[in-house]
Order: sequence, then structure tokens, then C-alpha cells
Amino acid sequence: MNTYSLDPALREQFKQRSNWRGAASVAKDYSLMVAAFALPIAWPHPVAWVMAILVLCGVHVGLAILTHETAHKSLFANAKINDWVGQYLCALPNFNNMPMYRAYHMAHHRLAGTKDDPDRIMVDRYPVTKANLRRKLLRDLSGQSGVKFLIGIVAMSAGYWKFQQNGVVEKLAYDRPQTFVDYVRSFINNGGAVSIAWQFAIWAPLYALGHGWLYLLWALAFLIPFPLTMRIRVLADHGAIHDPDSTNPLLHARSTRANWLEKLLFAPHHEHYHLEHHLMPSCPHWNLPKLHAVLMKDGVIPEANQATGMLDVLRRVTR
Repeated sequence: MNTYSLDPALREQFKQRSNWRGAASVAKDYSLMVAAFALPIAWPHPVAWVMAILVLCGVHVGLAILTHETAHKSLFANAKINDWVGQYLCALPNFNNMPMYRAYHMAHHRLAGTKDDPDRIMVDRYPVTKANLRRKLLRDLSGQSGVKFLIGIVAMSAGYWKFQQNGVVEKLAYDRPQTFVDYVRSFINNGGAVSIAWQFAIWAPLYALGHGWLYLLWALAFLIPFPLTMRIRVLADHGAIHDPDSTNPLLHARSTRANWLEKLLFAPHHEHYHLEHHLMPSCPHWNLPKLHAVLMKDGVIPEANQATGMLDVLRRVTR
């Protein structure tokens, strides 16, 4: 297993990028956003509001995963289009920053399987007790995690804290004291003004249709189910796996099957094939199922790194 090598011809085939498939991936998320808002407009009922929040959560997750794809330069064949779309259409609507995320995330891939992996702190203590996990999930459902995340991502864009998405807070040091104006300037330079403009761009059409308050569904999706789904997503990717101290992706990452609901909320754009992604980070997401099929045929994925779904993941990360 430690000596497994993917056939070079298959590797070349799987890493082929596509502008039209990249565009289709982005269009999918924006189409879901439109559909999510159209539902409660057509059917003004609490059930429709809840359904819209869940679909909008899937949009937030989808855009986050496409930000990840563009960070790997794998969503579009054209590098300039890849980076522009990744920043302005995927990251900034979520107050994220793709170039900053790219620098952080590349360290995760470079150091995966070592104690220096910046993402390792999020999964290192697993498995945990069911009560422990329940407390974490309740914090997500109460909105505490979402508010903390929003404050953190804004402060990181402003250059107040070091950019990292592992929950570690580290204030940046400067040669001279920074003023409030300095932080605002950094926030604007890092795309913060565009992020705010995006919120108005989402609200304005709803307001024009007489349903401006529906923007709150977008905000609630970001603050409540989005952090919960991303927590479970991280656990699915690297929590309680076969060998966290191995630099072999076959041992330190997981491949998870997903049904249609899990693909909406936890794993849009084939994110559940995370072991496959670590084995071949240059592989566009639409080729990950093919790579998965090859690895399963070759029998190289340990049983501990195969999960049947998100409930199976939660069972594996609790004791």
C-alpha cells in the first residue's frame, strides 16, 4: 500500500481541466441559490423557509468547496479565469479570500500526516465521547460557531489575526501600531468591500420583488447549518482515520459515500472523495469518482478510511 502508484496514463487523464465544466459547477450553486429564494416566494410557509435555509446552506458549502477547487487551480483550464472566479464568485460571497486560503491550505497538503499540519488540531482529539461531540454540534446549531466564524474571517481579512481556518487565534505583529483605519484599509484591499457588496447584490433583487426580508435566510444559513456541516465535513475527511501519522494519503484521509442529501449539505462537487483528492490534488472534482473507482478496484483504500455516509462518520469519531 505504501508503494501504490497510479498509472501515469490515468493520472494524465484525470488531471485534465475544463472551462465549461468549471463554469457548470459555479452555475449549479447559483442556480440553487435562485431556486432556494424562489421557493418561499412562491410558497410563503415556514416549511418553505426551512427548506430554503437548507438549500442555501448547500450553496454556502458548495461555494466554499469551489473556493477550495480554485485554490488548487483545478476548476478551470484558464488560470486567470480560475483565480478570478475563485475569488469573486466563490470566496467573497462567503467573506472568504481565495489567495489567502490557498496559502493556508497548501500547507495542509504539504504537511498532511505530520504534527505540523495546520488542520490537524481540528481532528487530533478524535474519537471523543458522544457528549463531547453533542456539545460541539449544539454550539453550531445555536449560532455561536457561526458568529465566531464571521467575526474571525472579517478580522483575518482586516489583517488583525493571522489567516487560518482551524480555530486558532493568532494576532499579527506589525513594525508599527495599527490603527482602525489601517485595519479597514486591509479589509477593503483583501476584498471585504466586495463581500459586503455581494450581500447587497443578493438582497436587492429580493427587495425589488417585495421580499427583501428573505435575505435573512441566506444569513441564517451561513450562521447556523453552515458551520455544523463544515465541522462534520472536516471529521469525514480526516477524523479518526487509519493512520494520522502517515504521509501516505491512502492512510491519513477518508473516502465517504454520500446520498443526495449529503451531497447537498456536506459534500457538493464530490468533496466526499477526500482521500482521492489528497492522493491527486490536481484532479478536478468531476474526475474524483473515476479515481475512486480505480482505487476500489485495486483494493488500496483501508477499511477504516471508507465510510458509508455521514452518520457512519459520526459513529467512527465517537467512543
